Amino acid sequence: MEMVSNRTNQHNWIPVKNYVFINQTMSWSSAQQYCRKNYKDLAMIENQEENTEAQNAKPSNNVVWIGLYREPWTWSDGSRSSFRNWYPSGSDNDGGNQHCGSENSIHVWGDEDCSIKRVFVCHQGEHVKKY
Repeated sequence: MEMVSNRTNQHNWIPVKNYVFINQTMSWSSAQQYCRKNYKDLAMIENQEENTEAQNAKPSNNVVWIGLYREPWTWSDGSRSSFRNWYPSGSDNDGGNQHCGSENSIHVWGDEDCSIKRVFVCHQGEHVKKY
């Protein structure tokens, strides 16, 4: 099952990222490969508006992989963003092996062991600046 959230924004950007929920469980790296083959990449979330759109693409009770990877925290495509939506305890790297980002049912992020199998959110599309 795939759920898609389409976005256009009120800034100087035109439609852009579509977030797609993939209802198959995979490790973070397998989810990344799947998204890159079938879409663009794991969900890259660069601001609150995109965070809301990614949230809307998934059922509320799921914990999903997003495209965040540590250290330092970068997106799956290698880019960096200052936007973060961590759980209040932050990214704690419990046990020293939590290197992949997830979003939980209350729509905040956590760091987890990358080998855990989870459903995930991909994105497709690009930012295109209006002129």
